Amino acid sequence: MKKSEIQLLLIVIGIVSAILSWQLVYKNYVEKTEVVEEQNIPIKERLDNLEILNAKQGEYIAETERMREESTAIINTFPSGYLNEDIIMYLYNMELIDDNEVAISTISMQEGNQIPYSGILNVDSYTLEDEGIQMFTNRNTMTFTTTYNGLKNVLNYVYGISTRKSVSAVNVSATDEGYLAGTMDINFYCLIGSGVPYVETNILGVPTGTSNFFGVRNGTLADIVPGEEGENAEGENAEGGEGAENAEGGNAEAGN
Repeated sequence: MKKSEIQLLLIVIGIVSAILSWQLVYKNYVEKTEVVEEQNIPIKERLDNLEILNAKQGEYIAETERMREESTAIINTFPSGYLNEDIIMYLYNMELIDDNEVAISTISMQEGNQIPYSGILNVDSYTLEDEGIQMFTNRNTMTFTTTYNGLKNVLNYVYGISTRKSVSAVNVSATDEGYLAGTMDINFYCLIGSGVPYVETNILGVPTGTSNFFGVRNGTLADIVPGEEGENAEGENAEGGEGAENAEGGNAEAGN
């Protein structure tokens, strides 16, 4: 084989080797590099977001604490429960205030109803769930008589109560005596599961407790079911009566 042919053969082999290297090595490397770069795009975006969040970390912590304090303040405006006695005390105190000029004749109370709440809040890709707090409300309808100024004062009194409540309906009409008579629906609200302990309502000036729960007469068994003890007691009273007459007679004879 001539020298020129050998050189040409080497050149061809070199070209083929270069082509094979490009196909098998370089091209494969380029393709893998493109795949890696595509995979790095969302990672880089995530990294950029994390860097932004990290730069504002102090601001977010302060804002989260502020929102926590505000939510706690809102929760604290709701009682952790209520009893019918609490509502009666508020309405009883309503009558005690002279400026209200109100007389309540009847109060109709309904059982507490839970206000439905899904309990899930979706924000972007995050899901926030409540901590098991449930809200309850009950409606109390009172029948009352008052004056025009008294009605305004009554509404101010209701909305001045520290716990959460609302007036859902007021129906009044003028009486022949010049008063306003009608009904008012008052709703009281509470949160169950907030972790705040129930606090008994205590309104200054409103009497609580009783020594006679059923409001019946107090006395002995003989007063209720007369028996031998009652007859003996009557006999003793009768004997005592004769003794008194004798004593009076003795006094009279002594006087003579």
